[in-house]
Amino acid sequence: MGLSFITPMLLGGAALVAVPLVLHLIMRRKPVPHDFPALRFLREKAVANRRRLQLSHIVLLLLRMAAIALVALALARPVLRGAGWLADGEGPVAAALVFDTAPRMALREANETRLVRAGQLARVLLAKLPEGSTVAVLDTSGGAAAFSPSVAAASARIDRLAAAAGGSLPTAIAEARRLLAGSELARKELSVFTDCSHGAWDNAAPQPEPTAGEPAVLFVDVGASAPRNFAIDALDLSGERISAGTSLAVTASASRSGPDATRAVAVEVLGRDGEYVRRGVKPVEWTTSAPVQIDFDVSGLEPGTRQGRVVIEGSDDLEADDVRYFTVEVGAPAKVIVAAPRPAARTAAFITQAIAPRLLVKSGKSRFEPEVVDIDSLGTVSWDTAQGIVLLDPPPLPPQVWESLERWVAGGRGLAIWLGPRAGSPERFNTDASRRVLGGDLVRVWRSREGNYLAPAALDHPILAAFRRVGDAVPWQDYPVTRHWEFKAAEPAADGGGAAATVVAAYRNGLPAVIEHRVGGGSVVLVTTPVSQSANDPEAWNTLATGFEPWPFVILANETLLHAVDTSDNRNVLAGSAAVLHIERRDVPAAVVSTPSGDDFPAAVDQKRGTITVTATEVPGNYTVRAGGDIGGVAKGFSVNLAPPATDFARLSDDSLAAVLGPGHRLARSEDQIVRDVNRERVGSELYPWVIVLVALAMAADWIAANRFYAPREGIDAQRVAAAEFAADVPPAGSAVPPPVPPAAPPSGPPPVPPLEVPA
Repeated sequence: MGLSFITPMLLGGAALVAVPLVLHLIMRRKPVPHDFPALRFLREKAVANRRRLQLSHIVLLLLRMAAIALVALALARPVLRGAGWLADGEGPVAAALVFDTAPRMALREANETRLVRAGQLARVLLAKLPEGSTVAVLDTSGGAAAFSPSVAAASARIDRLAAAAGGSLPTAIAEARRLLAGSELARKELSVFTDCSHGAWDNAAPQPEPTAGEPAVLFVDVGASAPRNFAIDALDLSGERISAGTSLAVTASASRSGPDATRAVAVEVLGRDGEYVRRGVKPVEWTTSAPVQIDFDVSGLEPGTRQGRVVIEGSDDLEADDVRYFTVEVGAPAKVIVAAPRPAARTAAFITQAIAPRLLVKSGKSRFEPEVVDIDSLGTVSWDTAQGIVLLDPPPLPPQVWESLERWVAGGRGLAIWLGPRAGSPERFNTDASRRVLGGDLVRVWRSREGNYLAPAALDHPILAAFRRVGDAVPWQDYPVTRHWEFKAAEPAADGGGAAATVVAAYRNGLPAVIEHRVGGGSVVLVTTPVSQSANDPEAWNTLATGFEPWPFVILANETLLHAVDTSDNRNVLAGSAAVLHIERRDVPAAVVSTPSGDDFPAAVDQKRGTITVTATEVPGNYTVRAGGDIGGVAKGFSVNLAPPATDFARLSDDSLAAVLGPGHRLARSEDQIVRDVNRERVGSELYPWVIVLVALAMAADWIAANRFYAPREGIDAQRVAAAEFAADVPPAGSAVPPPVPPAAPPSGPPPVPPLEVPA
């Protein structure tokens, strides 16, 4: 903080404070001496009065001097500056303007988007920049940060801003700070245009307090006050890979901002002509109290890559969250090798019936085509045409088998393992080769007499996503697990060569139940208890597959294998994430990617791995990938959807906003507030009104004091008359005073008789 003056020459008027002092000295009354001993008490009274009058005069003198000094100070127009004592208050400025360009900034209110509103307020700042200033315009799309050649170029850059998925707002602010730190100009300013929403600031660290030399941040609030919007928050598919003839279950979660309303939601499938064909529509009662769930069942999908979308009919304030896209692969059942202990047909009965029921196999709607083999002969069976392998209660395997499994999974395939008693001792089972596949070691068999069962803490993982439809209604406690292996995940390699195993679900005792480990392009899913023991086996480790109506096991077996098998392609990704697709042909050098907007661009093919990686996924929609021509070529696709924060415009509370913007933050919501803030920080805040108030107070105090000191006191007139009469009888100073004459003594004898007067 600093203080300066707009008209410092007028400070010379403060010299007028000497006028009351001179007048006070000149107009002092000099007392007249009276040398009269009998008036001692009057002299003492005069001394007391003189002291009181001197104190009163001093108080009045100070008040009048203060009033004159404050008038001179007010005429000089003092200014309190926020950036210190700066002589160049209108000197050039290095300014950085940071814009949040997330899709939620396309929210409309009063027929203008939040981004348009931000541009309007930004031009207010540009108009206030002094001559010679430099401006940098940054946004959350992740573009290069640099100063514009001129203020006009910066204004044109603001006009070109568009809402799009990209990076985070705190990252853009940090980049602006680094850019300003490299500027040679002494004065620096940083302004951030934000909607103050959860999507922008959730999980963000509080903004740091600026240190010496760093600019204070001005946050410009462009959020909507009363949005009215319908939104599809998420899509849940029954599977990204389904068999021909089976139906695709699509569940949409939706929410509403504003008053309750009725609006229809439709599911559409992309046809061969590139047009969307409606396959179902449902009217929905939208309320603000709770999210809405809409279920669709899409049947009759042709083999191949099929894409679609779920869309809200009508328009609202934000179009970006009115649609969600999806891609599924429709084809023949995935071939799966089920390796089980002898007799393999009996020990594999539970798993095969769960993943490929006889009725679905006969009708051609089964997801999987299992091939049951003896686990001891696993190494002699061809794995080339299989997309997945299931190991039921495997014994310690030779290192060469584990190494073959590692290479096979790394090629983009899936392995599911249900551990059981045949694993023997950890010392025999654990090897370097098994550790690379499983991602950890077996520790010991954990025994629980009662009260132990699967208890997933959350249903966020894709393996458990199918259980969301029933939520807390899964009766895991009805299928107790009395024994299971304790598994210890290995530490990730120091060179980053391998990913760490992650726990998908745990038992009630807290130990891991389902573990996932990524190996190359494939996935390994490990369950620490078996499903190969019969119901009448007294040594059975659990009743997952043998309990009464074990439908949770059926879902778990299918989802575990689906996740393991279907990890080769990224068919549904979030905006900004890379999509990796596998192709059978490795003789094509490149592929062509078609975006939702109709643009095409090439993508290289990794011929060693047989993969295509697409990183330009900022635009939501359905993408197609083609390689090798129309005849005999490869045709695949993937869908891109916005992450939930990208469309979450719900406003933060005042307390939460103050916490995340940091201490001493500056927040403006209108043009007047921006101008006032800029003037205070750049030019300073004028103290003239406050000084004038002090002048008025000083003059009022002078008037009150003068009237109090010179007011007539009670009995003062009688005292003055008595003093005047007494002074008339007192001779002048220096004259002789005759001695007092004593009274004559009365005569003795009878009183004299007056003479008698006789009339004539």
